[in-house]
This record gives sequence, C-alpha cells and structure tokens, in this order.
Amino acid sequence: MKTLERLVLDHLRPLVSSFMDPLQFAYQPSNGVDDAVIYLLHTSLTHLEKAGSTVRIMFFDFSSAFNTIQPRLLGDKLQGTVLAPFLFTLYTADFSHSTSSCHLQKFSDDSAAVGLITDGDDTEYRGLIQDFVDWSLRNNLQINAGKTKELVVDLRRRNNLPPAPVNILGTDVDVVESYKYLGVHLNNNLDWTHNTDALVKKGNSRLFLLRRLRSFGVQGPLLRTFYDSVVGSAIFYGMVCWSSNITDRDRKRTDRLVRRASSVLGCPLDLVEMVGNGRMMAKLSSMLDNTSPPYRTPWQHWAAPSVSSCSTLAG
Repeated sequence: MKTLERLVLDHLRPLVSSFMDPLQFAYQPSNGVDDAVIYLLHTSLTHLEKAGSTVRIMFFDFSSAFNTIQPRLLGDKLQGTVLAPFLFTLYTADFSHSTSSCHLQKFSDDSAAVGLITDGDDTEYRGLIQDFVDWSLRNNLQINAGKTKELVVDLRRRNNLPPAPVNILGTDVDVVESYKYLGVHLNNNLDWTHNTDALVKKGNSRLFLLRRLRSFGVQGPLLRTFYDSVVGSAIFYGMVCWSSNITDRDRKRTDRLVRRASSVLGCPLDLVEMVGNGRMMAKLSSMLDNTSPPYRTPWQHWAAPSVSSCSTLAG
C-alpha cells in the first residue's frame, strides 16, 4: 500500500504544484531546512542594511497540528498515510502572504511571520499575524499563544523603546533573545554565539559515545560511519547558514571538537572551514539549478504585489 501511495505522490505533486504556497519549504524537491533558514536570514539582513530598520519575527507554535484538522475538512486530502505530510502542506497553502515588507514562511507546521519594519511602522506585520490567527481558528488549527515567541532584531546604535507586544488570543507574546528555528539557534543580534554553544554541547555528548565505541573495540570504517552519521551531523548541522559568519573564537571551538574526533578515529578530518566551503558550493549549485519557488527567479516575489489568500475549506 505504501508503495502505491508513493507512486500516487509522484503523480500528484506536479499536478498541484501551482497551488502550493511558494514559501512552503517542506516536502518540496531540492528544498529543505537550510533553504528556509537562508531565506529568512537573507531577507532580514538585506532589510537591516537600510537606515531606521528593524526586523520582527513571530514563530508560531501549534498544538498537535497534525491531529487537530477535522476529517470533514479533508474530503479530498487523505491523512494518516505516506501522503499525509504533503497533503498537510497543501491544506495550509490556503493561507499565504508575501510582500516586499512582510511575509509568512512555512516548513510543514513550523510557521514564521517576518516583518521588515521601517521607522517603527508595524501595521502590516500585526495585520498578517491577526489574519493568520483568524484563519487558523476557522480551520481548526490551535495556536498555542503561550509557546509562540517573537524575536526582535534591532541593530540601531541609539537606544530605542521596545515595540508594543503582540497579543494573540488574549495573551501577550513573549519577546525572546534567542529561538531555536528548525534546529538552528537564532538570536536578536543574528550572530551565531547561541548556535555554536548548542552545537558544541551536543557535539561533546556525541563525542563521548564515539570514545565508548572505540573502548569496546569498534574501529575502522564502522567507527568512521558512526562519526559521520552521529557526531559530524551534530557538529555541522545547518552549517551552510553559519560557517562563513561565525567568529574566530567559535570556529576554534568547533574545530577543537573535530580534532578530538580525529584523534579518536586515528585519521585526519576536514575542519569547519573546509567542510563549510564544500557544502556552500553544493548548496549554491543546487539553488541555481532549482526551478521551484522561491528560486524560479531571483526570489522575484520580494518586490511583487501582495499575494494574500485567506479561505476556508469548510465551505
């Protein structure tokens, strides 16, 4: 049955591609977590180069998103199957928003509203959040306001009053200094200190397991496979987003982990800079060859007219 479902998915995907949200990065060919984070960072950093600019990012948290959709609303969208994740993205494609100053991007049920604020005017940003909350309620998606968080990036030198909090369902959303988005830690300076701290902590715990395996007599290709799949994957997670922008201090911390792993394995390993350069070139090649949104043109919808759709499947 699952094989048949995969065949159906291969047939279905091109038929509905024109209806998908161009800023839905999950379950799309050649798109993934790195693409979602890169897109968020690029739009934010480009805007912050302008005078008087700030960026506000609302990270929505849904309560059991895959379990709260009513079956009667999914008449032609199966659930609980191999097709379910893809069909969930099709279901949520009913709401999309992208303008030059505000957009909503998604990775499955991880949704983030990004407001590119100039001179403190956050009207569109607040309107987008309210529209998305209203749409979610109509479609039985329960937003957990207590776990929804906002990241405010303000790099202006003069001291500025913090913006008024956003209220969702009667709860003021907490503004945080750092947020873990799709496994990558972003902070309100858009530097990589928090992310490096998390990677080093996880890398050390995985390195302990590598040493234990060697103490049990595991060696050679099997030990190297464990390093690549368990240790290296933790140290280098999301590195196309951060490897060229971390401080020398943070780079030395991650390189130290790699050298310790190399000592355990008894063979040389590529350090962060070399691994990062290789992965960035591969990602750049993939992006240039990618004809799916948002790469169809150089992210042309940044300057496009507002594309906002709020519809309910309940009929």
